[in-house]
Amino acid sequence: MAESILFSQRVPGKILLSGEYLVLDGATALGLVSRHGQSLSVETNSTAKPGTLRWTALDMDGKPWMEAGLVLENGRWSLAPDSAEVPENQRLMQGLQAAWDLASEKQFAESSPTTSSKHAPVLSLAQTGLRVTTSLEFPRRWGLGSSSTLIALLAEWWSVDARRLYAMVQNGSGYDLEIALSGRSMLYNREPLQIQPLDFRIPPGSMLRLVDPGSKQISSAEVSRYRNLSLQTRIQAVPRISQISEALAKGPTIQEMLELLQDHDLILEGVLGQPSLHTLEGHGFPGRLKSLGAWGGDLFLAASDQPSLAMEWLDNHLDWTSYPLEDLIQISQN
Repeated sequence: MAESILFSQRVPGKILLSGEYLVLDGATALGLVSRHGQSLSVETNSTAKPGTLRWTALDMDGKPWMEAGLVLENGRWSLAPDSAEVPENQRLMQGLQAAWDLASEKQFAESSPTTSSKHAPVLSLAQTGLRVTTSLEFPRRWGLGSSSTLIALLAEWWSVDARRLYAMVQNGSGYDLEIALSGRSMLYNREPLQIQPLDFRIPPGSMLRLVDPGSKQISSAEVSRYRNLSLQTRIQAVPRISQISEALAKGPTIQEMLELLQDHDLILEGVLGQPSLHTLEGHGFPGRLKSLGAWGGDLFLAASDQPSLAMEWLDNHLDWTSYPLEDLIQISQN
């Protein structure tokens, strides 16, 4: 029996150029949309029982990095007997349960639940098993949003409010979800929610490269640690970080950008009580090394007004790999 594709969608990832941590306390953050993202496809699985789902997550090389079987019974998801109770599977089950709960709530609120769409997961699961495949377009350690893009895809598949779904399963600011949903770079404020789409430009005569140090930071753990820091110190830093984000969005010269990035790091060092990436690793670099998001891992930015000297410095770090910013991030050419 030929299987039917019920849903297929792709959304982009992101990086956070400024406002990390403090965006949680109301600072304006500057998020940039990635050229790379994640896709999700759903098809029938006629050989499986109704109410069962087979999930395969593929990395950028098309190799499975996670596989799980899940069973829906009486409105509750559980792992199939052949699926290990590893953190990745548990997080997936949590996301599916939240999406199911929101979809059920939505249908209950409607006088006549919608069943006309062939994409409706509730209807599909009652009739057949499903096979779901996700495909990443970037290495998982890069921190471009494997979790937030998945939440955006789940919300669209289940036709539920993406922001509510995000709040149920994540403790982040939500800027990453908004970029996935809109496909735009933006200035972002969490509360009250304010989004200003923009086109990011590279300063003339500059070198902006994204560097892969080969390590990964766990954002949720960093968020929890940040929330235990002094609230007064955090709040006092919000206005200046917001000013820096807004200035970076206006298209500064490379010299102005370097000064803004330095100010940003100095403020965060005071808030976090730890040295910045540039303080730790940037000795002799003709420019600035800037963490993107949680400090201590993932991609970081190398910015310089001396491209040749900067590339020579980067090339001497054999365990790092760098890419032109425009190869990974959508850049305005105007």
